[in-house]
Amino acid sequence: MEVRLHWRIVFGVLLMIVGTVFVAIIAVRFLLPPSPSIAALPSVRTVNSDGPSRAASTTGLPLCPPAGLQALQPSRHTGHHKVILSWKASAPSPDPERNPVGYCLYRSKKQHSAKRNPTCSDCEQINPTPVVGTSCVDDLVLDDATYYYVVIAITANRKISSAWSETLAQIPSGKKSANPVPANSYPLCRGIANSK
Repeated sequence: MEVRLHWRIVFGVLLMIVGTVFVAIIAVRFLLPPSPSIAALPSVRTVNSDGPSRAASTTGLPLCPPAGLQALQPSRHTGHHKVILSWKASAPSPDPERNPVGYCLYRSKKQHSAKRNPTCSDCEQINPTPVVGTSCVDDLVLDDATYYYVVIAITANRKISSAWSETLAQIPSGKKSANPVPANSYPLCRGIANSK
């Protein structure tokens, strides 16, 4: 009888310890500030080209890490469409060094490449300096192409978050979009208008 009571007490104490550790882990996970991270890109729209947009100010921002592919250049197969990208801002941190100062965008024609590593050999860097807001226009896309976009947060001391999600944008083959939407109220992701 004493042995059974003893094991019940030991089991009860172990169960309380495990439960306390579990609750502590959950509490720490939700109470500590997250590292710079971004939410999924919730919105991608393809629009007709309708002239340059104003660029966001990028004074004093760090450079975005370069990707493996060279940036797409204007040609007769580009400039007919634009992709409007928007995303959720990173959660603020009490540590100023961990707060993002902007966002770097990357794209690939191969699914999951940019998600695994935004600076991969199959990826293209969209913006050389971070976008300060949470939306911009990719004004240089190839007609009849499929792109997989990701966004990462970057801090002033160049620490970057991982890419959380990947968003698909299918570019029409013709020079006209089915649902043209004016894109000139969004800043250009590249910061300057490309000459067409």
